[in-house]
Amino acid sequence: MLPMNTRLRSLARLASLCLLSAFSCVLTPRAAAADRPPNIILIISDDHGFTDYGFMGHPLLRTPNLDRLASQSLLYTRGYVMPVCSPSLACLLTGKLPHQNGITGNDLANSAPQSAPASGRGPLVTRLLENPTLLPKTLANAGYLTLQTGKLWNVVYNDVGFTHGMTEKTGRHGGEGLDIGRKTMQPIFEFIETARTQNKPFFVWYAPLMPHDPHTPPKDILAHYEGKGLTPKAEKYYGMVEWFDKTCGQLDDYLQQNHLAENTLLLYLTDNGWDADRGYGSDRAKLSAYELGIRTPMFVRWPGKVAPERDDETLASILDVVPTLLKAGGAKPAEPLPGLDLLDRAAMKARKTVFVESYTHDIHDLADPAKSLLATITIHGWTKLITPTGLKDLKRAFAGVPDAPALFDLRADPMESGDRSQQKPEEVRRLQALQNSAWNPAAH
Repeated sequence: MLPMNTRLRSLARLASLCLLSAFSCVLTPRAAAADRPPNIILIISDDHGFTDYGFMGHPLLRTPNLDRLASQSLLYTRGYVMPVCSPSLACLLTGKLPHQNGITGNDLANSAPQSAPASGRGPLVTRLLENPTLLPKTLANAGYLTLQTGKLWNVVYNDVGFTHGMTEKTGRHGGEGLDIGRKTMQPIFEFIETARTQNKPFFVWYAPLMPHDPHTPPKDILAHYEGKGLTPKAEKYYGMVEWFDKTCGQLDDYLQQNHLAENTLLLYLTDNGWDADRGYGSDRAKLSAYELGIRTPMFVRWPGKVAPERDDETLASILDVVPTLLKAGGAKPAEPLPGLDLLDRAAMKARKTVFVESYTHDIHDLADPAKSLLATITIHGWTKLITPTGLKDLKRAFAGVPDAPALFDLRADPMESGDRSQQKPEEVRRLQALQNSAWNPAAH
């Protein structure tokens, strides 16, 4: 029999080995998670004015969850998108402007060429799928499981490369996928559990029909906005914003409770703007070239990787979303893309100009975007130029553009109350030259 001291030393070594083995079992999955690309969640709100958040200074709206997420993120308060749904979502799928990706409106006009594609699918589907880079497909090819929920125009989820999705039947703008947020969040949670079971990184496209009409917020939320001197439209819209915010809180709670937040990159923006008081009666919000139609805050939260910071100066673009997410996910686009990585602070701060395109609601010619173009928008620093083309969208009178080139100082006049084009004609010419160097529809 071994002496007592020897036995004790042997037992101590054995205990140490067991303890080391136990720690190894605990740490190995965490180390593996750290070595793989992050999970990704893209949150896209729908018809949401850029002023309508607590963190953007709204005096009445309650958005505690988005406020918290923004405070934990790299936040750009000067982000720009297209002024209507389908073109914005096409930008998020392809990383390209509408004149490049071909989707310039929500619907195909009756007067548009109607030749049937060889694929047998609608011409809008065919045109979108001609783009070499599609965000969900590219991430799936890089090893992600990918989920579509909510808005998705003209296609079903697997058309654009999602491995999982809610929109299984062709619908105009999402079909059964529009249950997300308004009725349930469960499909997202079940998908994430599937990805965890398969030990795969996941990408979630969360694009609920919120706060988009119908404005039907829960009664307890609506009650907060009643009796405060608001218009009935604003009361219901603000209730929808708060309801949407609540769903974002549910999503983040799930991440936190399941220890997923640390290795999950969350990116937020809206697809286009909204006027709380006038709604579809406004000519300066949804479908318009003005700030209420095209500006959005954009933020990226990635704990331990991205330091929280609020940036009220730098210009961000909807085109930045695809390169940001592909780079974070270790995936490469099939072609050069015009956007920047939102996390590349040097490149972002060096940018001086972003471009936006304002089109008619209905596409008049898929082969010629200029035939549907109402105006180009050039934002250079704090100066903004809207250049109308002279086209009139008779079907959608609220698609507001000025009658002549209009110049605005956004720092002094963020809601564009005073056109300065007559006082600064040289600035108009300078910004028009910038626009023409990027894309000149008149020469197309």
